Amino acid sequence: MNNNANQEEIENWLKIGLSQSPERFSEMFYFDKQDNQFFSILITDYFLFDDEFEINKKTSSNYSETNLKLLIDKMKRIENEDNSMLSIPRFGELSEEELFSNIDSFLNLNAINLENTSIWEIEETGDVVIDLRDEKPKLWWQFWK
Repeated sequence: MNNNANQEEIENWLKIGLSQSPERFSEMFYFDKQDNQFFSILITDYFLFDDEFEINKKTSSNYSETNLKLLIDKMKRIENEDNSMLSIPRFGELSEEELFSNIDSFLNLNAINLENTSIWEIEETGDVVIDLRDEKPKLWWQFWK
């Protein structure tokens, strides 16, 4: 992919990230200064892990082992408020002019050069399966719990 195509892809990705509603969090957008990568994490990805970032026994995913390790690393760094992890601001609907102005501001304030960056995508299509069934036996009169 040539540089112009890569920059255009990143700008489109930033448009999507910046246009997210500040009240809805189905996907969170970040820039990793350590790896020079833009990336996003789906809310369902958080259900893959317990509080210690171990794979939750009631979940499964088709993510590769390598991508799971990278995802855990990024999530831990976000959790630990690592300064190299930048959250992409969420403004909601913006005019085209405001959108480009906010992209420029974000890139300039954080000294991000698009020529040296990429987008990290976990998988083209990823599945997360969460088993919500409670396996504990219940007494017959507690069926509604």
